[in-house]
Amino acid sequence: MAEHTPGYIAALAAAEHHAAIQEKRMLPLAFTDCETTHLNAEIGEAWEVAVVLREYEDGSHTDTEYVWEFAIDPVPGAFDPEALRISRWHERRQLATGTTQAAFSGYTPAVEMPRTEAIQAITNVLRGAVLIGSNPGFDERFLRKLLGPGSAQWHYRPYDIVQLAAASIGLEKAGPLPWSSRVLSRAVGVEPPGPDVTHTALGDARWARDVYDACAKQGA
Repeated sequence: MAEHTPGYIAALAAAEHHAAIQEKRMLPLAFTDCETTHLNAEIGEAWEVAVVLREYEDGSHTDTEYVWEFAIDPVPGAFDPEALRISRWHERRQLATGTTQAAFSGYTPAVEMPRTEAIQAITNVLRGAVLIGSNPGFDERFLRKLLGPGSAQWHYRPYDIVQLAAASIGLEKAGPLPWSSRVLSRAVGVEPPGPDVTHTALGDARWARDVYDACAKQGA
């Protein structure tokens, strides 16, 4: 068996050190979704926010799920009946309207907390993370409005699972614009959420995570 030269050993050590540094620099991923009272962030509010936060350490990762609900003041014109129907706000909300309360709704029943505390918690969870979702620009607009000036401390470039899926299968297979998130999700082997799960913040955040993982495996 040939002996390795000192130069080879030094180069190998340097490569391993560089890989370790790169791994340490892996930013957390925040698979994020908001359910809102309106499709326009200038008019409506986010009433449900979910994040599946993926953090890396020692060559592996952990996924932690967070869900918050916000009580919404029913201001005339700020509620789009179609947006409320899609997210099933009337059936799923746990907080009364007309209050300033919020809740961590990852538990049943939800754990109530001051609105300011929930906002700070979301800010902390998303700090330094890369946002990933289905149309994350939509969620980002509502998050910026909800959290307030200076609170958008996540990475400046969010990633859309539709674009990731299209890149994974190829633009020719993806077909003409606009792309369907459900069609491209199936194209990478992920069945979209069913009617009881779709347009729930946590259900859609988990879906974004699953599509990302499927695209990552295909690109490996």
